[in-house]
This record gives sequence, C-alpha cells and structure tokens, in this order.
Amino acid sequence: MFDIFVRYWWQFLLVAVASYFFANVNYAVLFSKIFKKGDIREYGSGNAGAANMFRVYGLRMGGVTFVCDVLKGVIPCVLVKFLIFRRLGWDVATAAGYLAGLFAVIGHIFPVFYKFRGGKGVATAIGVSFTLQPIFSLCLVLPCVILLLLSDRTSIVSLFLSVVEIAWCWVFYAVHYEWKIMYINVDAFCCLCNTLMFALVIFAHRNNILRLCRGTENRTGIRKALRGKSDKIVK
Repeated sequence: MFDIFVRYWWQFLLVAVASYFFANVNYAVLFSKIFKKGDIREYGSGNAGAANMFRVYGLRMGGVTFVCDVLKGVIPCVLVKFLIFRRLGWDVATAAGYLAGLFAVIGHIFPVFYKFRGGKGVATAIGVSFTLQPIFSLCLVLPCVILLLLSDRTSIVSLFLSVVEIAWCWVFYAVHYEWKIMYINVDAFCCLCNTLMFALVIFAHRNNILRLCRGTENRTGIRKALRGKSDKIVK
C-alpha cells in the first residue's frame, strides 16, 4: 500500500486538491441567489444544502440542488477511477477514487470559497457511494425512502445511512480478510476513506443530533409535498 503512495504521491495530491475545489461550489447558495434573489443561508435552518432548499423553496429547487450535490461526488470519482487512473492499475484507481470522494465531501462541508461554511455532505457522499459501491448503495435506497416517509426528517435518514455505511465497510473488510483488522492494504485505505467521509457527515449533523435528542428537530415536509401541500417560506 505504501509503495503506491510513494510512487504516485503527486497524482494523489492533485486528486485531493482538485476534488476539494471542485466540490467548493455551493449550488444551494448559487440557485437561491440566481433564481430566488435571496440567500438560502438566511432562511429555514440556515444550512446551505438540498434539504433546506426543499424546505424553503419547494420540491423542484430542492431536487435540482440535491442532484447537483450528488454529482459533486460522482464526477470526481468517475474521472479519477475510470478515466485517468485506470491505466495505472485497478488498486491505484480504486484508492484514488475513494480519496477523491473523501475530499469532495470535505470540499462540500468546508468550502474555502464560503468561509468553510457549506452543506452537510450527505448528498455528495451518496454520489460517491453510488459510484464506487453501487450494489450496496442500491440496497439502501428502499430502507432510506421508507425511513424518510415515516420520520419526515432528512437528518434521521442521513445519520442512519452514515452509520450503516461505516459499519458495512469494516464488517465486509474484516470478513474478507478473516478479521485481520491491522492488515494494511488498498481495501483498508478505502475503508478508512469511507469511514472518514461518513464520519464528517455525522459531525456536520451534530446540531441535528442535539435537536433530535430534545425533540425539536424540524420536519422536512416531504409528506406534505407529495400530497401537493408543501408550504414555502419564500415565494
């Protein structure tokens, strides 16, 4: 594993920096200013993410923002793993893909262009997961949809998804390598990147966790929207 980083250190550094700055663009802020002549950070929960866009401006704006945030995770991983690094070997490509995904989430949550105040990273992390581990990600779609409809709180779904992703990658790794947790290889590096990525998502939801514990967490309004009764804070 270490020889890969020694041999391709500048390529991995370039991947990390490029992915970070690519994900710095905050579509929630851009779309709210361009199409609604406001700043999403001044409404709703104050978060510059897809959930708050949906809560404030409705299903269409929330959906478009969500898709764009997902693509911030998809595009770096696709470019790095399948187009650029594949010729260097599958191990290098896989490691580079997970590194790109991790720094895309970091760039979304802590964008230097917005004074390190971004979204909460779950949509971007979903994009990374669907690109790098599509089968497992597809298996989580139905449980997450059901949980969203039952709870009407995206924070609960985000936390559930993050915990399951972290647990699954290490259980899979441990079983595959007969519970030799300290066996350092490319798979261990990918598990570490995946863990850090979703741990950051959980960290970004720290205020949501406090509100959930107090019973004061806001509902998303997805059930009202599906019934055509969505209340928009900003017209």
